[in-house]
Amino acid sequence: MKVHERIRRYIESNGLKMKYVADKSSIELKRFYRVINGDSVLSADEYERICSGLNVEQNFFKEVFLDSKNMTA
Repeated sequence: MKVHERIRRYIESNGLKMKYVADKSSIELKRFYRVINGDSVLSADEYERICSGLNVEQNFFKEVFLDSKNMTA
């Protein structure tokens, strides 16, 4: 699963609105949707801002992926 898919799943599973996360991440809503849908590449800066907006550590989505595969970093 790609990073944008993990972020999207996290947002949806926590009942958050995309607009809310985009606002908290200081990313324009249209750009946010393109990134979350995989239509545009997620930059490192945007990834950091999304993690900050979601109040999670920057390695959170990597750890979630590894945990789901019973692996460690």
